[in-house]
Amino acid sequence: MLASSTNMNYRSFIPEVKFEPAPIKLEAEYLYYFSRIEPRFGAVINRVYPELQGIIEKSENKSEAILKCREFAEKVIENNKTSIIKAKDDFQNDWKLVSTEFLETLSEHFETEWPRDKGVITGYVSIVPIFPRMLDKYSFFVGYPVKIARAREIIAHEIIHFLWFKKWKEVFPEISTDQYNSPHLTWRLSEVMDQIILQCHPRLQSLIHPTIWGYPSFMDLKIGNIGMTEYFVNLYTKCVQEGQSFENTLRALWKEAQENKEVLEKF
Repeated sequence: MLASSTNMNYRSFIPEVKFEPAPIKLEAEYLYYFSRIEPRFGAVINRVYPELQGIIEKSENKSEAILKCREFAEKVIENNKTSIIKAKDDFQNDWKLVSTEFLETLSEHFETEWPRDKGVITGYVSIVPIFPRMLDKYSFFVGYPVKIARAREIIAHEIIHFLWFKKWKEVFPEISTDQYNSPHLTWRLSEVMDQIILQCHPRLQSLIHPTIWGYPSFMDLKIGNIGMTEYFVNLYTKCVQEGQSFENTLRALWKEAQENKEVLEKF
């Protein structure tokens, strides 16, 4: 386990984390997106909502398909309204137990302050079984129904992305923000490192108690003779144990990601 790489104080501003039901417009758009545009997640949608694929296929165009997704989402939400509201309250109450310490610790570790113009991070409680994050809005999805312990890990995972990419922009201003999303290598590295940081930073790990190390597909990927996740764990822990700045840690991680691009592009 690791100690934080810095003792600097980054606690001058900490955003609030609030939970609310996902807007129906976003529910519809993401049901369509994960069903038709992002194939790696289509199987998840089909498993949870097998009837949705047929509804989309009968639509004549994208606009009609999104409208059908909206009608579908409205029915699901109406049938589960009470449980969704309870989940929202449960997530809010549980996250309050760790929010301040988590956000402060993350800021200290990444060596950057939370942006003052992003005073609220919004967690949308959603029927979509995949959990995107919207970097520009500082908002993310967390699914209904999800157990509290799992929700805490999902919330932590998505919140890490916000500060990770703020720091990333400070270190690599030449990389376009378009590269921060799937399927680009910058996005892939962030997904690999997100769970590694949760698992390997002692304070974050003790707050969140993460149970996974990343996508299931990570398990089949190797760099040389060791697993891809273990490879990046070793690099990350080496940087922290040597007392390197987080900027230098990011530079080392990015160098290795570029050199092993073919492996990371397999998930």
